[in-house]
Amino acid sequence: MKKPFIAIEGPIGVGKSSLAHKLSQSYHFYEAKEIVGENPYLSDFYTDISKWSFQTEMFFLCHRYKAYQDLAEYDGGIVSDYHIYKNKIFARNTLNDKEYDKFSRIYDILTEDLISPDFTVILDADLSILKARIAKRDRDFEANIQDDYLLKLKEDYANYYQSLKNDGHHVLWIDTTKIDFVENPDDYAHVLEQINELIGGK
Repeated sequence: MKKPFIAIEGPIGVGKSSLAHKLSQSYHFYEAKEIVGENPYLSDFYTDISKWSFQTEMFFLCHRYKAYQDLAEYDGGIVSDYHIYKNKIFARNTLNDKEYDKFSRIYDILTEDLISPDFTVILDADLSILKARIAKRDRDFEANIQDDYLLKLKEDYANYYQSLKNDGHHVLWIDTTKIDFVENPDDYAHVLEQINELIGGK
């Protein structure tokens, strides 16, 4: 029987990669990592979003599409630090209506028969926490991220969670504002317990 595919999602700086890594170790699952720094448009994107958004979003979509194709060949458990649907969340925030319509049609074609996560964990945190975590990891291309952009992502992920829940998907929301699952073993144990309940002990 195929083991579960868990996707971790949420706004920039919320701790997706850190949680995915710890879960991969706890469950002995394959860790699927998103490649962010390899996007050649990213630095320009955060400097001038309107100018570089379409190139940036298309690069991510094509890369994630290929990565999900590869994951479909894997029979073991998978934990990923992203869900391919994030392409639409970010594109809706960065593209104009004409560009988004074009992007959305390409997205739908590419993903119509693509593997999809069985379980989705969406992380959230207050804006001040997101900014502190972004600053701590000190990525040059993230230096120009605006507060309004992060707040809009928080709102969009809250709406995405609600839509998944309403549609009957296996989804979990975790507010990480007051917890540190990286440094505090008790916090991680609590998060792990919630995810164990989500996946039904599979």
